[in-house]
Amino acid sequence: MKISWKRVELVFLVLYALTFYAIIIQRSLQLSRDNFWGLHGLRQGWIADRLNDVSDSQWRNFRGNLPILTAVFGIFVLVANTLRMQFHLNRRGMSIVWLSISLIYLSYLHGACVIFVLLIASMNFILVKIFALSKYFSVALWVFNIFFLMCNRVYEGYSFSNIGQCVAFLDNYRGSFRWHICFNFGIFLNLLVFLHVWAFI
Repeated sequence: MKISWKRVELVFLVLYALTFYAIIIQRSLQLSRDNFWGLHGLRQGWIADRLNDVSDSQWRNFRGNLPILTAVFGIFVLVANTLRMQFHLNRRGMSIVWLSISLIYLSYLHGACVIFVLLIASMNFILVKIFALSKYFSVALWVFNIFFLMCNRVYEGYSFSNIGQCVAFLDNYRGSFRWHICFNFGIFLNLLVFLHVWAFI
């Protein structure tokens, strides 16, 4: 009986992945044991009295806000599912619910600066509409988004007072989280992938 090359390839890939992760996990544990006493920032954990590394500010911030994030996500799911069942919403209706809840949450996080986030997303949408079938599509998206990524960092999220005095009061409503910190390279790459996929659907 002839063995399919796809089956052989699958077995090889599974074995490779298992070996790779076994080596990585073993190496990580070894490094952890070797450098245990030299680590600073370890705090008493709640799982079997194991120490937690809280020296990284992003990880510490994430861990500290995990209960709030869990509660917000739970409320999001509860509200969305309640509305879906109550009003018998289909996919389009649920999309509107998800979009509305997301905009409310973004407005809480970034305040009036959500305008900048929506403007950048809208300009990306327009670029996709203009350049989707062009050979310059990828270049245009990359240049545009890298430009805004750098501008976001240089101008620290922009100021409404630079736009005009009639909107300067919006600088007082910047939200609880700086949007230009969130709009980093990871978000930029996710946005590019989404736009590339969306352009060819």
